[in-house]
Amino acid sequence: MSLPTHLICYKSHYYYQAKVPVDLRKHFCCTFIKKSLKTTDLSEAKTMLVSMEYNVHRGFTLLRTGMLPADIVRQVVEGIVPSRQKADVVRGKLLSDVVKQYVAEKESGWTYKTKLEVVGCLRLIVDVVGSMELKEITKQTVLDFRAKLMKLPANMYKIYPGKTIQVILNMSDVEPMSINSVNKHIMRLNALLSYAVTEGLVIVNYAQGMMISDKRRTDELRKVYSPEDLKVIVDNLPREQGRPERFWIPLIAMYSGMRLDEVCQLYVEDVQQLDGVWCFNINDEKDKKVKSASSKRVVPVHKVLLTCGILEYVGTVRSSGNQRLWVNLSWRKEDGYGNAIGNWYRRFNREHVSKDEGKVFHSFRHTVTNSLKQAGVSEAVIAELVGHSTSGSMTMGRYGKRYQPKVLLEALMKLDYGIKPPVSVLE
Repeated sequence: MSLPTHLICYKSHYYYQAKVPVDLRKHFCCTFIKKSLKTTDLSEAKTMLVSMEYNVHRGFTLLRTGMLPADIVRQVVEGIVPSRQKADVVRGKLLSDVVKQYVAEKESGWTYKTKLEVVGCLRLIVDVVGSMELKEITKQTVLDFRAKLMKLPANMYKIYPGKTIQVILNMSDVEPMSINSVNKHIMRLNALLSYAVTEGLVIVNYAQGMMISDKRRTDELRKVYSPEDLKVIVDNLPREQGRPERFWIPLIAMYSGMRLDEVCQLYVEDVQQLDGVWCFNINDEKDKKVKSASSKRVVPVHKVLLTCGILEYVGTVRSSGNQRLWVNLSWRKEDGYGNAIGNWYRRFNREHVSKDEGKVFHSFRHTVTNSLKQAGVSEAVIAELVGHSTSGSMTMGRYGKRYQPKVLLEALMKLDYGIKPPVSVLE
């Protein structure tokens, strides 16, 4: 005679035995729950089985809510697991251990720079939240984390080395990080908890939907240089024989919208004539990199750069036998060729141009985009010039070909800041 499900007989004694569901195994170290019904009578065992089934399934249902505090979770588990198995009830994984597991699994798909950023962010998460059990993280935990982030400074470890989170939170003269930075950390926590849910380590990702809403319009978040700013930049660009990059790189960005890295990694051969138009060829050949597939493009050389003597400079570098356009810039695994010139420009910008933290080298890019937009250049042309994707439109993305250099040049020539650039450099 077959026995009811979950009822087994061993040496004439009856036992309740049930498999722990996969999604709940994080609360148990045992795969099966086995408990003696302490009877040899089948009828009595069947009666006791009903009560056992109810108790176990009620416990499973409570655990699946994900709303129980850690102490209640332990009580529910101990109410299901027999006393001889209680010693086997395992504590959940620590947040710090899950971070290590997450990084080990994901880092192969990250660039070196991305890894540094993610690891730094995860370090801050662990320091702020504390190395608690992952399953003890609740919605309130995430709310508290967000509130603390809004009081902490950007680059905290660099500005306050050796100081604890609590010490920094108690300081009165701390300039808090931006909303954008807070959201980046919440986004990283969200990614970590999403991974934990996928791995069955937790049921609920409480960081989902917890980013702070920024009421400002997108165009208000991006600072552009005014014509007055640009004039000050041009008037103060250094003209040192030994450091030509300090003159040319800001000027190229001002009249092309190219990213800092894109300008800094240029080779002599990347300045080339295509269909009779001088262009910068932005590609990922040799040791160069691009942000995305749409970033690979050609950008015509603006007439202002031609007037200033960019082709003559390129010719001089070519004649010297150097392959790279900026021989003073060194490559770093973290950030390519842009580190040194980026640091220099930051100091130059604050000293000569603006104390506004929203005005940075990347503002050249926003300035170009905005100026072309105001001049009536189509969004598709602007997107191609600055390397943004147009894949949202099937017509332009799948069937549309790249614009010819002459078309791009015509659009770029509408870039006129109303300032008089230097006629020559490094004379």
